[in-house]
Amino acid sequence: MSTRAETLTGTPAPPGTRVAESAWRVPLQAWAASRVLILALALITGLLIPSSDQGLDPSVPSALAPLGAWDTGWYLDIARYGYSVDYGQVGLVETNLAFFPGLPMLMAGALTLGLNPFAVSFAVANIAFLFALMGLHSLTSTLWDRRFADRAVWCLALFPPSLFASLAYTEGLTLALAIGAALAAVRRNPMLAGVLAAGATLMRPSGVLAAILVAVILAREPGNGRVKRVALGITPAAVAVVGFAVWMQMSRGSATLPYEAQAAWDRGPVLTGLVTHLPGELVAYATEFASLDFSHEWSTVIRDIGFLGFYVLLLGLLISRFGWKSPWVLYSLLVLALPLGSGSFTSMARLGLLAFPLMWPLAEWLERDHRRIRPAATVAVLFIAMGVLQLAVRAP
Repeated sequence: MSTRAETLTGTPAPPGTRVAESAWRVPLQAWAASRVLILALALITGLLIPSSDQGLDPSVPSALAPLGAWDTGWYLDIARYGYSVDYGQVGLVETNLAFFPGLPMLMAGALTLGLNPFAVSFAVANIAFLFALMGLHSLTSTLWDRRFADRAVWCLALFPPSLFASLAYTEGLTLALAIGAALAAVRRNPMLAGVLAAGATLMRPSGVLAAILVAVILAREPGNGRVKRVALGITPAAVAVVGFAVWMQMSRGSATLPYEAQAAWDRGPVLTGLVTHLPGELVAYATEFASLDFSHEWSTVIRDIGFLGFYVLLLGLLISRFGWKSPWVLYSLLVLALPLGSGSFTSMARLGLLAFPLMWPLAEWLERDHRRIRPAATVAVLFIAMGVLQLAVRAP
């Protein structure tokens, strides 16, 4: 990968290295294989482990409860009834104020048209993951070559946390928008990059990191007009953040409610939460482990800590190849640091999925020895099955 190191510092590969043929074929194959696998596993577990309809939104079929529970219910609640009003409960009890408006707006649009909001958001999330794979393929082909792009796409499609891109969640949409923004920036289209980054920002708090990635890529481009390009790349996301904050201030009385509401999920303020919340979480886990009083949440705790370790390993490989100055390294580091900075391991497997450049060192590892591919794919399928089972067992 000696020739790839140069491009990862922000300088695109020469146009002659781009291979357009079959650019859609491998992403489509990888997407179809992974989504069929996940949907089949969800239906099987949904039938074998029937869940109570209590707490499940009426738009979600019981058979798809593993893919329509959890945060999907919060998004649907916002779409149906709007954001909660703060009566002094924010941060003390779980409220829908903790969620950003992008996906609820999509669901509300479906309701307005008389469509099933779960079905629409479920379909859009999965289609968005297809675009994420196509975007990753185009980006990787632009920076390197088609063969390496094929490998990276399969890595992302079968990466176990990609399970969450099959749910009616923000992951598939945010990932597609972030990759699209990065691709637009690499191809020197700052306006499109900025608009896509703004879309990612409206999906979830970590979506704003797409705008930072865009800004760094555009700032490293040679030539005049650098300030203008960066401004075009980050302004839409800034407008999105400020607009949402102003709306919260005017309609709910405080611009910071979405961040204060995170405390109900044992998350503290970014950076300070690392000191105020993480030690307590570690002590709680250690106490439960010592007393052998394992709750049903332990499987997800082990999953999230395990994937955090894997993400850190991949990040280390990315840094060793391309150095700290790479925009892809900075972006991946921030994706992992943001939730950890709030002082919690919760959902690290899912939240780390946004760090798509980590698929490159994984693809490189597989490329070095093709005998690794089959066992790696087998392990990935097993972990995906375990993830679906976790969702089914703990669904309402």
